[in-house]
Order: sequence, then C-alpha cells, then structure tokens
Amino acid sequence: MISLLAKKIAARRCRRGELPDSVCRYVKGFSGPSDLAKPLGEVRFVVFDTETTGFDIAKDSVISVGAIALSDFRINVQDSFEVLIRRDSVGESEAVTTHGLLRKDLDEGREEQEAVEAFLEYIGNSVLVAQHADFDVAMINRILQKKYGFELFNQVVDTASLAKRLEKGPYYNLAHKSGEYRLDVLLERYNIRLYDRHTAAGDSFLTAQLFQMLLMKAGYAGIRSLRDLLLK
Repeated sequence: MISLLAKKIAARRCRRGELPDSVCRYVKGFSGPSDLAKPLGEVRFVVFDTETTGFDIAKDSVISVGAIALSDFRINVQDSFEVLIRRDSVGESEAVTTHGLLRKDLDEGREEQEAVEAFLEYIGNSVLVAQHADFDVAMINRILQKKYGFELFNQVVDTASLAKRLEKGPYYNLAHKSGEYRLDVLLERYNIRLYDRHTAAGDSFLTAQLFQMLLMKAGYAGIRSLRDLLLK
C-alpha cells in the first residue's frame, strides 16, 4: 500500500514538472499492475551490484554500480550497465582501493544524481536481482530518497535467499552455517569461476551466472512464473 501511494505521489510530481524527464519515464513504467503470471522466460531481470565506501547504510556512499540483464534464461552481455560516481560525491575513503579503482577514475565519474538517473533509465520496470539484495537496494534507495523522495518500485529477488529456498525447501529461513550463503561460497558450490571480484560489473556478472543456474534449478522445483519466484 505504501508503495502504491509512493507511485501516485511520484506520478503527480511528474505531472507538475517537479521531477526530471528520465525519472518520470521510470515512474511511468509502473503505472499499471505487475503481471505476476508472466513465465520466467519472458521476464527481463537486471542483476546488479553496488560497490560502496563501507557497509554503513546511513553513512557510507555508493562509488560504482554495475548491472547486466538476463532474459529467456540467457545473460545478455550487450545489455549491461556500469557507472562510477565522482569522488566529490563519495568523500575521501580509502575503501575505493578495495574495488580496484584509482582516484582519477572517480574524478572522471558522474555526479551522483546523473548516475542514479542513468541507472533508473537502464533498469526500467525490470525485476532486480542481487546477492544479499537488501543492502544494495538500501544504498540506491538512500540516494533516491534524498534526490526525489521515493524508493525503487521494482520487484527484487535475492540470490542468497533463493539459493536457501531451493536447497533447503520450506525450512529455508531456519538457521544455517555461518558463511554458507556468501557469494564466494555459492559460486564455488555451483562451479562458477571467480573472476573480477569486488568490482560492480564483475560481481553483477558473477551473480548473473549464479542466478541463471538457480533459475534452472527453480524450474525443476516447479517455479515457472514470476509469482512463483517472488513467493516468500
């Protein structure tokens, strides 16, 4: 209900000319109801990852976003997205070196508002996918709230939760071994070669490969529609 109200408020602000055109195109993409009966092969999924200056949602900043689309159960490397956010938008944290970025890279990045608008244009009303998605979604939402007063409207799938569900069945929310569903551990378990870890583009591609395999496993478990996939 809150999301529906947020959509109506955002749409009203668009009609008043209070939001940028690119943001309004994103908002317009959610003007109708979601087709939850759609077969998974017909859904455009966008697997994304944020690299940040730390893990404090309230204080840290996004320094890069990477994403890649998957449809018809295939990863489309030509349908991908990557953006760096300028250093003056993320402060002086040394954490950027963890992600293989140089300060000159961030000097040449986009302003935070321009970056998030480009991300909204790319994702549209696709279903978002991320590993431990709550964090990445929260980091994007903090920017959107600050700039435009709303949060992402997209449906979201968390690959860690999906893997638990498929591997453990109806009891997947029960306790499990520490680290059992970290990205590196899942990649090893599903025989996906680690490459370009700890970059937004690299992690989104690795997560897309994991999600692709989980979708195949989901099909064997009778999960064939978007409604089935989003079932908690």
